[in-house]
Amino acid sequence: MDKSWVHLNKGTPEYEKGMDTYLDIAFSCEGVTDKIRCSCCKCNNVYFKDKSDVKFDLFRWGMEKSYTKWIYHGESLNDVPIDDGVEANDDNNAENDDVATFEMLYNMSRGGGFGDILAGIGEHFDNCDPKQPNEEAKKFYQLLKDAEQKLYPNFDKLSKLSFVVKIFQLKCLYGFTDRGLNGLLDFIRFILPPDNTCPASMREARKMVSALGLMYKKIDACVNDCVLFCKENSVMDQCPECGESRWQKVPEVVGNEVPIFKKKKKRVPRKLLRYFPLKPRLQQLFMSKETASAMRWHRDERENDGILRHPADSKEWKDFDDKHPSFAIESRNVRLGLASDGVNPFGTMSISHSTWPVVMIPYNLPPWICMKHSYWMLCLLIPGPKSPGNDIDIYLAPLIDDLKDLWEVGIQTFDASLQQNFQLRAMLLWTINDFPAYAMMSGWSTKGELACPCCNKNTCSYRLKHGRKHCYMGHRRSLSHEHPWRKNRHLFDNHMEHREAPKRLSGYDVLKQYDMFDQVKFGKLTRKRKRDDKTVNWKKKSIFFELPYWKTLSLRHNLDVMHIEKKFVTVSWVHY
Repeated sequence: MDKSWVHLNKGTPEYEKGMDTYLDIAFSCEGVTDKIRCSCCKCNNVYFKDKSDVKFDLFRWGMEKSYTKWIYHGESLNDVPIDDGVEANDDNNAENDDVATFEMLYNMSRGGGFGDILAGIGEHFDNCDPKQPNEEAKKFYQLLKDAEQKLYPNFDKLSKLSFVVKIFQLKCLYGFTDRGLNGLLDFIRFILPPDNTCPASMREARKMVSALGLMYKKIDACVNDCVLFCKENSVMDQCPECGESRWQKVPEVVGNEVPIFKKKKKRVPRKLLRYFPLKPRLQQLFMSKETASAMRWHRDERENDGILRHPADSKEWKDFDDKHPSFAIESRNVRLGLASDGVNPFGTMSISHSTWPVVMIPYNLPPWICMKHSYWMLCLLIPGPKSPGNDIDIYLAPLIDDLKDLWEVGIQTFDASLQQNFQLRAMLLWTINDFPAYAMMSGWSTKGELACPCCNKNTCSYRLKHGRKHCYMGHRRSLSHEHPWRKNRHLFDNHMEHREAPKRLSGYDVLKQYDMFDQVKFGKLTRKRKRDDKTVNWKKKSIFFELPYWKTLSLRHNLDVMHIEKKFVTVSWVHY
């Protein structure tokens, strides 16, 4: 599309002509009925409006300047200009297996469109010093280069990488064993021409795909959520806290005797945590030119006009930059958000099961792609069948260790857009949860008499005698003294309100309360702490406060409302 009209004065005929062309294309897109997202400065692609309303808003407010890739109005995020002298192949449509393979790589690597990947393969190796990219980047680019290799000469329907992806897909769908697939690969290599590139075994295929760096680690856990069997506990067969066995046991019947429990030859853990390392996923954000440049959008292209359009416009982001200038001076350093909630993976409510995924979201990206699922990074998969509750800190420990290292040391990363290596650092800026998950993450109980984390020990609540629940009143305290509702009796609890508004709890108050009690012992079998004057309503000390920058900041313990993709409203635990 021609975008030059966006920068013209709104009253000129050229602006009106360009706007009409833009609206015609936007309303002719597939799937559009009578309304589209309004892209004016005020709506910013949030509200859906008809053609006349969108035209009126564009005349009045103008096009949003930071909206440069019109992905909601007919332009694809993956569109890149085709070089002169290179003809487009009409046969390579969306149904082609190679295209699907590149799209898979795009989603897994959280980076640019597959067109950008294709255009960049040769450029990375031809126009750069081959010693410049680090080892992780070389492996990833080599994997993309393998995607161009044909399975055998004069065969264009399937590449080597596409073939490997198909093999893994069959393994997942039909439950093939490695031994069975090894025999199948031997047979395929036998019937193909001698100069084929088919992998000789599943081990070779895994070695090829492992260059993505998106493998996960299996960490055994205590069945009562006491400890993880890693580091100093890695050689233990029993939990050091509750004494439960680490491994499953199966009954073995001998004749008519009573079943005897005997260990399997290959021991199976009773509970297993799957950890997806954060560092390689952050590195791959910079292995595509388009995504690497988008990671600097908040510094290079964001409109800094005082309007809140992006997390970088928030006071929390700016306060952090003021307190940590060594981190803020590098625009490629990543600010992350953490979201978690319990889900039932079986798709039926008749089964009581709670598995907890923990997802990290990079906030450096522009707002129109920041919340896309392809940029979400699954870091932890906490097993069920029951919710971990306050013991979730046990499972968050590997992620917190990586976050500490990324803050203090960082990791060497290759920037494909600037063709250079740099030391990437990252920090956790926010956590996003609903109210029950907030209690698990923060350690403040959101049940009972003192459920409000903002009012803290000044929470105003009443116990309903017959309902056997707490009712939270006293909201009129926050009104001005002249407000008529303060004196209204019959609409409320038959009392006038003369109390002052509760004092906002600061981060220093939270840390002061933290210093008054000791950390609890985790595990389902441990005795729970009773509430007293020291602990107030705290159930534990949150593991997030082990991050060094969370204690050195001027914290504001508050609840904010964040809108995600317009449909979902979640509660965010903000620490600034």
